[in-house]
Amino acid sequence: MSKYLILGASAAGISAARAIREQDGGGEITVISKDERVYSRCMLHYIIGGQRSEDETRFIEDDFFEQHNIRWLPGREAVKLDSAGKKVQLSDGETHRYDQLLIATGASSVLPPVENLGRGKQVRSLRNLEDARDIIRLSGGTDTVAVIGAGLVGMDAACALAQRGVKVTVVEVAGHILPLQLDQRAAASYERLCKKHNMEFIFNDMVASVVLDEDDNVQGLKLKSGGTVPCGMVVVAAGVKPNIDFLRDTPVDTGRGIKVNEQQQTSVAGIYAAGDVCESLESFTGQVMPTPVWPSAVRQGWVAGSNMAGRPVRLEDNFAFQNSMTFFGLSSVSFGTINPPGESFRVLVDDRGDAGYKKVILQDGRIKGAILQGDISAAGILGALVKKGINISGLENRVFELSYADFFAQKENGEFYFK
Repeated sequence: MSKYLILGASAAGISAARAIREQDGGGEITVISKDERVYSRCMLHYIIGGQRSEDETRFIEDDFFEQHNIRWLPGREAVKLDSAGKKVQLSDGETHRYDQLLIATGASSVLPPVENLGRGKQVRSLRNLEDARDIIRLSGGTDTVAVIGAGLVGMDAACALAQRGVKVTVVEVAGHILPLQLDQRAAASYERLCKKHNMEFIFNDMVASVVLDEDDNVQGLKLKSGGTVPCGMVVVAAGVKPNIDFLRDTPVDTGRGIKVNEQQQTSVAGIYAAGDVCESLESFTGQVMPTPVWPSAVRQGWVAGSNMAGRPVRLEDNFAFQNSMTFFGLSSVSFGTINPPGESFRVLVDDRGDAGYKKVILQDGRIKGAILQGDISAAGILGALVKKGINISGLENRVFELSYADFFAQKENGEFYFK
């Protein structure tokens, strides 16, 4: 009987456990996680905003582990790997042996090098359930919060706090919110909405220091421009780092994450990695990089689990340049490149003001990027065209009306493919 050890119970770890059980009905599967609960990190802001309970962020069946005969050990984490002895030491002192190991330990928030940021008692990031609970608790003691970083996590936290009635100021080094997900036009729609909900923005500036009182309570921010932001709490959303400290002094090769091949196998036989903890071949850019999006983590976990159980599978469609978001009832999606990187790119826009905004970036007859805001009904077809690099030459004049019917082709088994 094979012994499978999975470190992590989020998207990649759970997906791998499913894949292993599908292939090996009798194997011994153990999942170990630092988290005490299984939940979607993508929904933490809904807990803060009051739209969902903690239970409603669970993305597996209540009896998932029993149903699949999987042993789950929550509340502990790996502290040391002995790859030669095929065993992992945990934070509770226990040691677990394995035949096949998956590392899906995810990533942790990082604090930028800002004076006093690490000392402030009311400084938090938003990465796990405990962070969400802390933010809810601390926001009850102040009516002003500053958020450092206007990416997806920062905006999720900021909007959720605004929905709790707190005045929020967002500080962003770029010139608009969501600079990696939206262009300036689409971002401006959200900025107007946010300002109607007691939010302010400071762009093209950075935080120089956190102002603390003698007991290290947060009093405000000092900016590099010389300005100040009074606040009683700070949420930091300035990036993450992979949780790989326990791999120190092991032969597992790492870069910006654990390096894996197309089977999600690391540099050590029998050890796999998936999700935010690894870097893999991203299909849109053709480059090896971290791919910190939920769909990629699920797929990588499934590929890793299948290979661990003896079914050879290669990672395909590892498409990380896709984002979706909804703030204050306005939805947007984006795919690929959001701004034309050169003169060889052609930009098509359908801007209807508050009624919606659509943008497509073309190069050599192929869609290299797209943004939809408001009406996102074309997200499926545009996302597929960007991901697969389908040539739409001759159809550019009605690019915003394209559907799968324009590319209909069917295999003998009835499966659709792009013609």
